[in-house]
Amino acid sequence: VAVSVGALTVVTSVLLSLFTGSSNFVPGACDRAEAFLSSHIVGQELAISQLIDAVCTHLSKGNPTKPLIISVHGPPGVGKTYTHTLLARALYSKDPASAVKCPGEDCHGAKVIYGLDFVREERTAQLDAVREAILQHVRDVRDPLLVIEEYDKLDCPSRAMLRQLLQHPEMANATFSRAIVLLESNLGFSELEQMLSAAGGQRDKITPEAAERLLRNLVLDSWLRSGCEAYEDALKFTSLVDFFLPYFPLQRRQVEALMEMQVSDWAAELWHQKHTAMQWDSRVITFLVDKVDFDGEYPLEGAKQVASVATRYIARLVRKCPEATPPFRASKHQSPGAGSSASAAGGNHVDDVRGGPGSDLPGVSVMRLTVGGQGLLAEGQRPA
Repeated sequence: VAVSVGALTVVTSVLLSLFTGSSNFVPGACDRAEAFLSSHIVGQELAISQLIDAVCTHLSKGNPTKPLIISVHGPPGVGKTYTHTLLARALYSKDPASAVKCPGEDCHGAKVIYGLDFVREERTAQLDAVREAILQHVRDVRDPLLVIEEYDKLDCPSRAMLRQLLQHPEMANATFSRAIVLLESNLGFSELEQMLSAAGGQRDKITPEAAERLLRNLVLDSWLRSGCEAYEDALKFTSLVDFFLPYFPLQRRQVEALMEMQVSDWAAELWHQKHTAMQWDSRVITFLVDKVDFDGEYPLEGAKQVASVATRYIARLVRKCPEATPPFRASKHQSPGAGSSASAAGGNHVDDVRGGPGSDLPGVSVMRLTVGGQGLLAEGQRPA
């Protein structure tokens, strides 16, 4: 269930009873979440490993005494929102790859709060509506996942409401002890960039303790500057948070890995639509990554440009590719397979050629991507 709270509107869902997705964490969620997130999130191993360990520990407790509260920090476009989406799919579905309506009907145990910036005249009514929506969700769902986006921008009344709910839910006749609460924030993104640069760009040299200390102090200092509460209350609120997780800025090698995944997705689409396999090499990836805007070694918008760049240069080639006909089409007795390992692990290099689904089958039609002029070219159909 997604709740969108803007300056003038509060949208809440009252259709929980109609949803078919699970509201309980399904068996095997821990192992499934680890595999699912690790295969989709690039460059955030430090955050993902701690997130999975924390979630698995929480799930292993039959009757936890408090909610698991995790504060997630980093610049836009590095995987924070994608992480909570993938986590919800893994927690509430035994087949997370197919649970695409999540948050939503595939996992109505998850609720997302988008922004709590109210105009003064509407603040009290809107805040009451959000508070009631959260409480109703926690009462209705045995295993809730609650996500607060941009929580660093909460105004004083909004933060007081959230602090009261997390510290004293019994005052509202509710319990949060089984909940997983993710607090997402852009706070600290410049400091994380500096930390990464100081480590020579080597993420594995940064310890979880150093990153957590940095982020915890930033949050506490930010809250104290706002003057919303006394020092003791601000300290109590930060003490509720179990983990502060860093999502570092992406670098070129992470953008290359993400672009490889995008090309692999287009290869799967070509195979599905036209029964034609796709091949490409490192020059294609280099060409596409060069179209992403960088500020030094960091992409300006994180991964946000990766999908649009791939679409700009590959979508038309896939759409215009004629459907394969015999003898180039795979027979019904041939399994299309998954192609090379490019789609899962950044590429299977055989003479620097990577391939999507079907590219490892004999006698199928193959479209080979090459760099030509100002764009990409597609070599015509030919048997593999």
